[in-house]
Amino acid sequence: MISIHYNTKDVDAYTVYAIEHFIKKYKIPMEINNSELGDASIKIEIQSSGNKKFDLKIQENEVQDEIQGWVKAKDEKIPIFEKPLPLELDFAKNVLAMFYSNTNQKYPCITLNGNFINFSFDIFKEVGYILAGHLERIWSSNKNEKNMIAKIPIVDCYEKILFDCLMLASAKLNVSLEHKPFWPDGKKFAVCLTHDVDRVKKTFQYVTHTIKNLKKGKIGLVLAQLSFLLRRENPYWNFDEIMEMEKRLGVKSTFFFLNERGKTSLFSPREWKLYWGRYDIKDEKIVETIKRLDAEGWEIGIHGSYNSYNNIKRMEEEKRILEELTGKKIHGVSQHYLNLDTVETWLYHEKLGLVYDTSVGFVDEIGFRRGTCYPYHPFDPAENRTLSLWELPITIMDSVFFSDKRDFWKESIKVLEKVEKYNGVLLLRWHQRFFNENEFPGMSSIYEKIIKICKEKDAWITNAYNIVEWLTMRERL
Repeated sequence: MISIHYNTKDVDAYTVYAIEHFIKKYKIPMEINNSELGDASIKIEIQSSGNKKFDLKIQENEVQDEIQGWVKAKDEKIPIFEKPLPLELDFAKNVLAMFYSNTNQKYPCITLNGNFINFSFDIFKEVGYILAGHLERIWSSNKNEKNMIAKIPIVDCYEKILFDCLMLASAKLNVSLEHKPFWPDGKKFAVCLTHDVDRVKKTFQYVTHTIKNLKKGKIGLVLAQLSFLLRRENPYWNFDEIMEMEKRLGVKSTFFFLNERGKTSLFSPREWKLYWGRYDIKDEKIVETIKRLDAEGWEIGIHGSYNSYNNIKRMEEEKRILEELTGKKIHGVSQHYLNLDTVETWLYHEKLGLVYDTSVGFVDEIGFRRGTCYPYHPFDPAENRTLSLWELPITIMDSVFFSDKRDFWKESIKVLEKVEKYNGVLLLRWHQRFFNENEFPGMSSIYEKIIKICKEKDAWITNAYNIVEWLTMRERL
């Protein structure tokens, strides 16, 4: 038998959330058995034949607001929000991980001694708090820290450490520890292709983009924009181009359509970009495009309007209209500008019967906003429950490639490799208007290059709802 012992004075809700998340993610046949323990202790068991035992002990600890140091295990260096208790370093114990503090302290934090592994930090609390949004304080306060930490799937790193310890235990007991494959046909990772349809026609951008390109000395782009204007071409209508590209690559994606109906004020410049140039979702050409995409196997989802994240009636209306246009149930949503009032927005989505949201991510960064590249069920602390809704976190959004301050292509490849390593989902968010190479040079080719690299790595490349269907089926097995 393999047992995980977690002794605590008071069971934290986020700890239980993390334990359940780990069990569901790895699909290991584990049982929580508290019959022999006090109400505040948790014992997780993996049954095996024979009388041999292997124990893992996890030390309860308190998560702090700031990063306390780093845990180094194998080739990973992972930030930690608690300070582990020092474990003795002696020759009878194998060190599985070391803690490096911000004050240059260094000592073991995971050790192996015979059939016993000791964690001197609260791995479950780290996972639970980070999944619930503990990293948000970093994203809003420290750009340098954000750049470094955003590329580390902290939750996945810690869960892989725990899983590897269980595999070590099973090897020592000479028993097989089985877990369900993460993706169909044994694929190592998945790629989710998505597009937000914000605008389908260029309007005020002829002025704003021309000014911006003149300031940067990009005369070629200025001339290209004037050419579109003189020929009365629409550089934002790129649905055919996307469909042709994805057909050529043998993949299909999800299109999130916006139904923005808010009123704009001439005296509020902030609102201009939200409402000027918007489209009518009931326009004949839009409806025809939606129906064509749907008929040919692309998924249609809601791109929730700017204020729908805190207005359930508005969200309900947008869902109803899109379902009337498609004649079928809409499963998912991407909130405009990634607006989320967590957890309230997710509760709206769940109440309206949506199966997934994909609004957690960065606009100006790439990586893992909630510390994970794996889809998860959000946690509602007010009701102390895990939602049925899936969150599919965005990994790379097209907007980062407009910056020339950093090599985002190189960073994207490193993030892709992390997703592959941790069996996650690389979720791409590419707005359909960026697929015109004359208007936005390089944007469509970057999207295509990423897909080709992932195909070479034998990833499962699909749309958002297919990802969720697979995950839901896997959970029920």
